[in-house]
Amino acid sequence: MPIQKRFRKREPTSYYGLVEEVLKADPLVGRSRSYILIDCVRARRFDESGTVALEDRNALALVRAMSTPKRWKEKFGLGDLATGDWLAFELDDSGGVPRAWELFAASDYRSGPSRSIRSMRRIDGPAASSQPEDQALGSKLMAATVELVSKRRRASAVTALTGLGKRGKIEIIALDVGQASASLIKRDGNPIGFFDVGAPIWFNKGSLPNPISLPLLSEGFVLLSHWDFDHFDLGRRHAAYHSLDWFAPDQPVGPNTARFQADLGSRLTFIDGPAKSGGFTLAKGTAHLPSDRNGSGYQLRYEHNGHAVLLTGDASYDLIEPHMLAGVGSVLVPHHAGRSNAPPPKASTPGQAIASYGVPNSYRHPHGQTLVDHAIRGWRVVSTASTSSRHRGDRSLYP
Repeated sequence: MPIQKRFRKREPTSYYGLVEEVLKADPLVGRSRSYILIDCVRARRFDESGTVALEDRNALALVRAMSTPKRWKEKFGLGDLATGDWLAFELDDSGGVPRAWELFAASDYRSGPSRSIRSMRRIDGPAASSQPEDQALGSKLMAATVELVSKRRRASAVTALTGLGKRGKIEIIALDVGQASASLIKRDGNPIGFFDVGAPIWFNKGSLPNPISLPLLSEGFVLLSHWDFDHFDLGRRHAAYHSLDWFAPDQPVGPNTARFQADLGSRLTFIDGPAKSGGFTLAKGTAHLPSDRNGSGYQLRYEHNGHAVLLTGDASYDLIEPHMLAGVGSVLVPHHAGRSNAPPPKASTPGQAIASYGVPNSYRHPHGQTLVDHAIRGWRVVSTASTSSRHRGDRSLYP
């Protein structure tokens, strides 16, 4: 039965978009929904002007779609959607299901009323349409996002550690940014940069501290593990951070992320390879698929006087190089302590595992078994969110 209308009916809107993330339905809960986040450009604008459409924020949006696995399959013929799939779809106000919410770039990604998904098909990905016109469209979309940032500087990962190689007392702090991830690095008490600088998207905005106290950096760096909004959006929202030196892997991204990369201009450097400097080690996850941004992202390790800590980004433990995990005494738990089939390494003594997540959140984080697995392996789990034993707040990873 159609959902009751509470808003003025609008014209249908067609989009092309890259699947940013997929939250699968809980197999233990009947009629559990799956959610997908799609980085989109309006189809008509892209058809008319190609890459130019990505420069117009009025043509850009994030779309969050919700349905059951059965309905995705029966209505649209879609099997398991995966990050990196390109989709073509249309939204209207018919009141039917599945439902979707538009978060417009021009309104800073605030959500409007839900709409109905009228149609949806893959245009690129392992299970994409075999139609030649779809294949050509998928190639054109990918080329457009690359073209927007094609002149960005590219360098060895060693350049990202230049600001970390100097002598001094290092502190590393997992910041409470709600359902997101951001870690602050200090030298001799002074902030010098971030490893990830994320914030929650609209549907998890209630998890962000209010008010939030932001570190002041007149100069310094942002080193991104990977290009997910919850790992860079605090930096996007606060213009003062745009003047920092940004270093990040060059990964496939959608129109909105490409737009922000272009906004950073010469401040952004795409990096590749491993690096070591001043006790810091930087290495990429071992995922083979470029579309697996989590598993191909960076991890940062710091070691001093026999104590090693590891910032994991969203890479699961089985995709992290063994030398990065060896002898670690403090760790930022991968992927906000979400569901994982990869067991954690055995903790060195003492072993502290910090879970960066916020409540409430729509991702069902943290996953209970993930926390238990860490405890079994000797870790003392501490979260940035409120728990029965601790108030929310920033947590020290090192010292």
